[in-house]
Amino acid sequence: MDTTLPEPTDQQATGAPGATGSTERESRAGETLSGATTPATTVPAATTPAATGAGAPGRWPVRVGTVVWGLVVMVVGVGLLALAAGAVFDVELAVIALVAAAGVALLAGSLVSAGRRRR
Repeated sequence: MDTTLPEPTDQQATGAPGATGSTERESRAGETLSGATTPATTVPAATTPAATGAGAPGRWPVRVGTVVWGLVVMVVGVGLLALAAGAVFDVELAVIALVAAAGVALLAGSLVSAGRRRR
């Protein structure tokens, strides 16, 4: 039983359009047929804004609720890590304090943003 593969044609070996066969070396990204790697070049998008920041046009302001709930998730994660490290604290009391602090932060943030809109 002969298990050899047929030789690729010139068109297939050069990687020409429409070539149906590919070798393992051709399938690796960024590598040429000789085995040398080609440097990756990136071209910045033509639509990249020059100025990024809070004052850039077309950007929505950060919502207070997003920041507060992100902080809540972060504090819960830190608390879980502390528990896993062996820290001992009252979890129920910590959750009550965290929810109360989040509520106060949400109320304060909404009052501040309402004050800014009036001006």
